[in-house]
Amino acid sequence: MEEEHSVIVPVLNENLTIMSFVVPKDFAMEVEMHASRLIEAFDRHPAGDGMDPNNKMMQALSFMFQSALEQYIELTEDDIDDHPPEISDL
Repeated sequence: MEEEHSVIVPVLNENLTIMSFVVPKDFAMEVEMHASRLIEAFDRHPAGDGMDPNNKMMQALSFMFQSALEQYIELTEDDIDDHPPEISDL
């Protein structure tokens, strides 16, 4: 199968699910750039051969969002009255 016609299907089990978000394109591009840098750093690391080459971007994005959300939840755990920041008009 040619790579340009391949489809990446995440392997899920009973403990995993997929979440989709609608975000501004500029934000998505910035996040993907950070994920690309993460992949490059991981590729240079001696233990970097553990990522599936067909799924590196999905793994990097998943790691970034999980880490960021865990930190956000931890930092705002006691701030029940605080609401997420307002999304500017696009």
